[in-house]
Amino acid sequence: MKRYPILFVFCLGVLVINCYSLEKQYNYGNPYLPSPEFTEDDPQFEEGEPVWILDKTGDWIFSIPSKIVLWNRKADNHHISKETKEYLIRYMKENNLRDVKVRFNQYAPLSEWKRLSKNQNINPVVRYFFGSLSLLAYTFLPGRLFAGTISGDHYNAFTNTINLYSDLPPVAIHEGGHAKDFAQREKRTLYAAVYAIPIVGSLYHEAKASDDALNYFAEKEDVAQLESSFELLTPAYATYVGGAIGDVVVNPITTFTVIPGHIYGRYKKRDISLEMEKRKQKKTIKEIKPSP
Repeated sequence: MKRYPILFVFCLGVLVINCYSLEKQYNYGNPYLPSPEFTEDDPQFEEGEPVWILDKTGDWIFSIPSKIVLWNRKADNHHISKETKEYLIRYMKENNLRDVKVRFNQYAPLSEWKRLSKNQNINPVVRYFFGSLSLLAYTFLPGRLFAGTISGDHYNAFTNTINLYSDLPPVAIHEGGHAKDFAQREKRTLYAAVYAIPIVGSLYHEAKASDDALNYFAEKEDVAQLESSFELLTPAYATYVGGAIGDVVVNPITTFTVIPGHIYGRYKKRDISLEMEKRKQKKTIKEIKPSP
């Protein structure tokens, strides 16, 4: 009997992944609730000071599980290039994410606890309960060191913060997709509470963020990042189906589920040219179609 829930979750995950499409029009975001901008004393984008022994320990030791799962040495490598930063900064500006904090390989627990108390867009009871749990993990098992084994790249809805440790544009845009998804919700409290449910709660949210990343690169006609997105985001989503990514320690189930994720991602990558052509055709038809 215990196998049926696992089978159901796996099939649900495969179904959601299969919904990814590059043909639909990309919609830039606009926050539903007020989004105050940052000040000079509290910049929107911050980066942690390089600490060689800390960053190399994280890169060479603790990030090994995520490097294996995503089959990419830049996963949780604790060094974010200028190119990756610019991708995310441009994405956030284009989607009007004015109140979302971004930390590039930074450990700032005190600042995050303050952001938790100031986030008025989520009910305080839900925010302090789930948010405190997430920040306790962030504080005592920091991604600045343990990313790839215990924690990793993630968006925290309770502090409205993106934490990035990987030098991978698709991963950066995926996390930005989470922030965009939450920004457009009227009932963020319920949405955040559902996302906090272990394993199952994240399936829809993760698929939504990956779909946004894929369509964003399609909108930009960035084929290189589209190919990278299918190679990275599809197996990454498969690990959620296995119940082991983000703040959950990697376990053998991840290895089982990530293999078909890699296979499917590379299979979908072959169709990029065809789907991009269909996208252009739809766009052309829409442009020449007379207004009613």
